[in-house]
Amino acid sequence: MKSLPFVASDQLPAVIVPLVAGDLDDLGRLAADCAQTPGIDALEWRVDALAAGLTAEAGELFSAGLAAIRAHTGLPVLLTIRTGSEGGAANLDEDAYTALIRQAIAAGPVAVDIEFARRDAGDLITAAAEAGVASVVSAHDFTDTPPSKQLLRTLKAMADLGADVAKIAVMPHDRSDVLEALKAADRGRARLRIPIIVIAMGRRGRLTRLIGGEFGSAATFATVGEGSAPGQVSVPEVLQTLQILAGED
Repeated sequence: MKSLPFVASDQLPAVIVPLVAGDLDDLGRLAADCAQTPGIDALEWRVDALAAGLTAEAGELFSAGLAAIRAHTGLPVLLTIRTGSEGGAANLDEDAYTALIRQAIAAGPVAVDIEFARRDAGDLITAAAEAGVASVVSAHDFTDTPPSKQLLRTLKAMADLGADVAKIAVMPHDRSDVLEALKAADRGRARLRIPIIVIAMGRRGRLTRLIGGEFGSAATFATVGEGSAPGQVSVPEVLQTLQILAGED
């Protein structure tokens, strides 16, 4: 299992900032802004925002994008190609997705997002491990929040597949859904040997982005500029909450 320096279940949750940029110049500017913002632990480059550049041969794009980020900051980079079925902008069939993730791994980010529902998820996790790249295996439900037992089964299946980090994001409709997400995080932390990230999206789920670490979620996603998912809050807001929660009794 690849250890991630920015995700540790026995510490405060990591603060990860998505970089959503339409071109490499914007990507560099966003990275520069993040370099000037205290409290960020890692960056997530949402490559699907550059959907037009996701051709069969995107290796140069991945390398150029990572270089643009690294020109401004040494923060670890999680490279993500989010597909349409998981809430992203990339419309890719199974073969195209597999090929692009393999190219992303070859570009050498600290970590790569691998969608759990993909046909070749297991093979991609293995390829990432062999390349020394950590795998964040993810699943997103933009419609509902399954029961916590089902969420826990999914987290366990991700871990069994070889994930270095297991991530689930759900859409709550009421407070009980938010509690189901937090319950899944709490039980996942107790039962699994890998870090987990459990997030409820939207306004109702915002609470999980602020206090999820108290229930076992190893990271939260916060914004500097434009976010990448409904309900994300700014880095200063997240840090203020984490500092309050970490204070002595």
